[in-house]
Amino acid sequence: MDRQRARGFTLLELLLAMSLGTALFALLLRLIGADLRLGSAMAERLQTTGLQRRTLALIKAEIATAQGWMVDPPPSKAWPCSLSGRRPVLAIAMGAGDPDARGSAVIVYSVGRAPSAIWRGQVLMRCGPSYGLDGVINLEGAYQNRVLLDALPDRSVPGFSAQNHPTLPLLQLQLEQELHDRSGQQRRLQSRLDA
Repeated sequence: MDRQRARGFTLLELLLAMSLGTALFALLLRLIGADLRLGSAMAERLQTTGLQRRTLALIKAEIATAQGWMVDPPPSKAWPCSLSGRRPVLAIAMGAGDPDARGSAVIVYSVGRAPSAIWRGQVLMRCGPSYGLDGVINLEGAYQNRVLLDALPDRSVPGFSAQNHPTLPLLQLQLEQELHDRSGQQRRLQSRLDA
């Protein structure tokens, strides 16, 4: 009987080794899956905050070249784009002699319902002229309504806000987006900038 044990494993030992190996393999697969989900969530968060920062940088650059601006302006019939029920948050006057942003050379940022079903939640839209290949705004070009960001919160507090600084001639800009991960959990991402 000692000879048979020396030549191989018993059935019980093989079953035990196989079940331990299977459990270890399943644990490793779960760890790899969790790592992939975490990496995906981190990449999505990085992409979203990058888009928010670029959007705020665009607004800041336009404010730097502006003749004036108005926060939460009433809609003007002279503006070149239709708001389609969206609420104007910021109007930036690009033309000389229009510091209140009521004329036709105005860039308008508005928040509201998306223009089509491909967008998630409410959107931030920009009505303004396009930029040239050199990165300079073309004030002579046609004004267009374009979605800058989607997934803004669907509630009374807008996903984009602009407030005048209490003591300095600056604007305090804030963006907020609500994103849902694969498990259905909701995450809010915010970015702020003084312009």
